[in-house]
Amino acid sequence: MTASKDNSDLVAKINARGPTSGFTDVDEDAEKLPTGFDIDNAKIFKPLKVGSLTLQHRIVHAALGRSRAINSAESPLAVKYFAQRTTPGALMISQATGTSLESKAWPWSANLVTEEHKTALANVISVVHEKGGFWFQQLTHVGRVTSPGLVKLARRQIGLKDPPYYGYAGVSASAVGEAGLTPQSGEPYGIPHALTIDEIQEIVASFKRAAALAVSAGADGIEILSGNGFLLDQFLHDNINQRHDQYGGSVENRSRLTLEVVDAVAEVVGYQHVGVRLSPFSIFHETDGSQPLEQSLHLCRELVQRGVAYLHVAQARMSRNLSVEENLARLVAKGIAPEDISLKPFRRLLAEVKPSNPEHTPTVLVGNGGYTAAAGVLAVEEDEADAVSYGRRFISNPDLVQRLRLRRPLSPYDPSTFYTHGAQGYTTYSTWKDPQEDISPSDNQPVLQEVAESEPINAGNGEIPSKENAQTQKHRPKRVAVIGAGVSGLVTVAAFNRLGGFELKVFERKSVPGGIWVPGTVPTTVPQFPSPESSQIDPPLPRPDIALPGDAPRSTRQRFLSSPIYESLVANIPYSVMGGATELTLPRPANPDSSYLTAPELSAFISKVATKHNYLIQYNTSVEDVRNLPEGGVRLLLRRENAGGTDTWYEEEFDHLIVATGHNNNVPRVPDISGLDAWKGGLQHSVTWRSGEELKNKRTLVVGTSESAIDIVLQSLPHVKGDIHVSQKSLHPRYPNIFQRPGVKVVTTIDHFTEDEIHLVDGTVLRDIDHVVFATGYIFSHPFLSNVRPPVGPEGHRVPGLYQHIFDIHNPNTIAFVGMVNVSLTWLTWEKSAFLIALVWSGKVHLPSKEIQERWEQDRLEEKGERLFHILDLPYERVLFFDEINELAAEYLSQEGADDTLLRGFPFQFTLDLIASRPEKLKYYGITEDVGGRGVPGSAALFSDSGDIEGHAAQTDTPASVDSGVDIVSDETKTSALGGEFVEPVHDQVHQAPAVISAA
Repeated sequence: MTASKDNSDLVAKINARGPTSGFTDVDEDAEKLPTGFDIDNAKIFKPLKVGSLTLQHRIVHAALGRSRAINSAESPLAVKYFAQRTTPGALMISQATGTSLESKAWPWSANLVTEEHKTALANVISVVHEKGGFWFQQLTHVGRVTSPGLVKLARRQIGLKDPPYYGYAGVSASAVGEAGLTPQSGEPYGIPHALTIDEIQEIVASFKRAAALAVSAGADGIEILSGNGFLLDQFLHDNINQRHDQYGGSVENRSRLTLEVVDAVAEVVGYQHVGVRLSPFSIFHETDGSQPLEQSLHLCRELVQRGVAYLHVAQARMSRNLSVEENLARLVAKGIAPEDISLKPFRRLLAEVKPSNPEHTPTVLVGNGGYTAAAGVLAVEEDEADAVSYGRRFISNPDLVQRLRLRRPLSPYDPSTFYTHGAQGYTTYSTWKDPQEDISPSDNQPVLQEVAESEPINAGNGEIPSKENAQTQKHRPKRVAVIGAGVSGLVTVAAFNRLGGFELKVFERKSVPGGIWVPGTVPTTVPQFPSPESSQIDPPLPRPDIALPGDAPRSTRQRFLSSPIYESLVANIPYSVMGGATELTLPRPANPDSSYLTAPELSAFISKVATKHNYLIQYNTSVEDVRNLPEGGVRLLLRRENAGGTDTWYEEEFDHLIVATGHNNNVPRVPDISGLDAWKGGLQHSVTWRSGEELKNKRTLVVGTSESAIDIVLQSLPHVKGDIHVSQKSLHPRYPNIFQRPGVKVVTTIDHFTEDEIHLVDGTVLRDIDHVVFATGYIFSHPFLSNVRPPVGPEGHRVPGLYQHIFDIHNPNTIAFVGMVNVSLTWLTWEKSAFLIALVWSGKVHLPSKEIQERWEQDRLEEKGERLFHILDLPYERVLFFDEINELAAEYLSQEGADDTLLRGFPFQFTLDLIASRPEKLKYYGITEDVGGRGVPGSAALFSDSGDIEGHAAQTDTPASVDSGVDIVSDETKTSALGGEFVEPVHDQVHQAPAVISAA
């Protein structure tokens, strides 16, 4: 399904959420102040009466949402940020701040609802007042500029488990949705709920309550955001507002909500302490009404008559989603004279209309819109506006007022840090210096602690630690044992080394690094097909009756060391997304036409990267038992396989333990189906499958739906005898029509086996099957933890007692896991997890109480069940998981010098790459029609509770490895949709770009 090119182009434009997308930054050299211009006497530095306040200059700090709020409250960093930028008599406008926690915009956005929010805000206002400035609090409601996942997250964070009566949706004037994807969750915006009259009145009341809190915190005034495509702006545009009541149908009615909000807020602060922000010429979030100028002028006339302090109006070049030329053409087509696509109509209105109360100071005009130094000065000098606001220029020039006064050059800003969460790019910009001393933002990177690579005890050298070494460990850095040298283990080492202050040792039971990506032969000395009973598959090895350290005969117990990797395997995630970790940025595939790496390419890359950490890795060594120490820490029972056929057993003590074995231990999951033990035909699990030729001339049934099942079916088709049968409980979440092809017969699930028959639940009996392949995934198996943790959940689907899939709730300062969450996630996911662990164990951040952690686990279990507990099956969940990790690190991020590299949001470019690579995967699978699927953004079934796929997980592949993207329930191939049609990928979007930066 392919949308028209016009629609594709439209989505490309309206979906452009990059920090500078659509903005026109005039070159600083393009316009200079006139020769001889008297800057000392320039009007921009003259006092200005704004309502009942008197500014000492006319350079306003515009509202800038910077994604630095912590739990909806202003960050301590904001205190420093505004202290750096406030000058005597300056007007400083806050970031866009929500008025309802249920409608919170997105993680890291600010709200003003609680006393805690007020207290945090008061700290910021206090420093502004100390510097002699004035503070206006901008209040807003995002309306439909959200997504189902964000609505669900906002409600969950305040303890609301159930959706509103209209479902997880944003709200707006009418049920008219925005096209494209929201960058904050990577999913479609969805169709909003059309607000009822009562709901509208509650929103008005929420603005009033927030205004009261702001005044109580010390605010000098309130700015109402009635622009930028948010809720109040949505009511102003008839392409969105299609109501036929008192809030729609005419310019007067469409203005009503903004005016009611202003009136309610004025009851708290008075009209002379209210400003209103408008963006009449923009197409922010598809605000494309038929009468933009007429609508805005009517609203402004009403506002001026009320006596508001100022109108804050964005220029036409602040189009964001279109080029300036395209936007001007759009507006001219609506009948607006070119000369009126400016601040001139508002200037004329202010000259004609005065406040109805003669004691009120006349309303002033604040212009906004990408002003350069010279343009801002001249805009005021030539009476285009009474004052001008700067946003992005203030970001990178904390001393902007002084630079303009002294005609100093302005420092460039770094868009990549607009929406990150730490000090970098927020409070790290320098004041003006001589050019040779100037430090650019890119040079202000935090200095990482150097990690000494001195060889730790037993770091890959085969020596057994002495008791003296163990006794002196209290004088050493904290010792951390890492189990596994696959991708999870390697990114753990990188993350801990990044923070520094730990001594690491990695135990890998194989002879080489790489984990699942190390190809392995199928063992011939142990049964290839295991029992469905997990306790029989991978029991713990008994401790030998010898003095430790000591040697014992090699154990003959079955261990599942065979890798599920086969030569023809191709990754399910494009290379640009799959890597992404600081040390594991994957190279391009050798095939220049492909976005997906092959298994041999991945194996070679990981092995190469691992060599730098060989000094930390003890190969051929497995952890057989873990015991808690009374004084804290753990004692590991270790077994090292020797070349001579013996095992050396020994013990070693650590402060902390990280289980980085990924999402499986190569322990196959086999459904417990009646009669399976009586079946006389062939049985195989996908872990031992290597090529389609293995099934030559066999009448084959494949059990499972996901990626390994797909490869087995498609690659075996030329070799099997007759049709290949596929038993599936539900359709594949991203490729539901994958098996609709000649030679494949889809059947329902299995009820029971007999010696030579397979009985299906629909009554069908298969009598001609020679061989059954179970592509049913893997179980969690950690037998070495049996003395410190509860057993895994039913059928090995879940590791109980974990908070955020990472921390052992009962031993959070001792034991943690890396790589439990899955569904084709970028490796950056696990590096972030490991970095958070390092922060907690270093004492730089603190986890919430045990009660909160247990509640989180219980809530997720109730929502997802055992099977899907660790599965981020919906695309938005993977994006928001990044934010949940980041928010847990807020305590660290609020400190100066914090390294936020691994604590940034899910890069929106990843979403774009996933969109762009989907057609390639469809072609690879031979799928000629893209019918979407619940795992694909834009599909109708994208957002739903887990219940409808609970059954799907029963006989489909769970992830083969946290590291792999192989054998997955869902991966991250994403599409955008407009009107249900497939839309070509958009490539001009970049990392994390909430729309509120547009206020600058």
